[in-house]
Amino acid sequence: MNYTIANYVLDVILVLASIWMLVSVRGIGGIMGRTLTLIIIGAIILGFAHVITDVMGQTVLVGSAAAPLNNFIHRLIVLVGFILLALGFRQAQQLTR
Repeated sequence: MNYTIANYVLDVILVLASIWMLVSVRGIGGIMGRTLTLIIIGAIILGFAHVITDVMGQTVLVGSAAAPLNNFIHRLIVLVGFILLALGFRQAQQLTR
């Protein structure tokens, strides 16, 4: 199997798993629901970061000169995902108070 195809398959699985998490916690309300929603949205963004990086690396940002830009964009998207994860976990602290 071609590694490019394998990477795309794994990226799609990551995104589908994060969407499945969102569907699984649907209906949970209150602070717990908001906490899980933030965490899951962060996970969805992290999954899409991989898809976007792969697609841009194969289409828009082709070539070795564009690779650093592609990596930079990937890291910005991952940063947003991690910020949402951190906000979700921080909000979870309120559950213990």
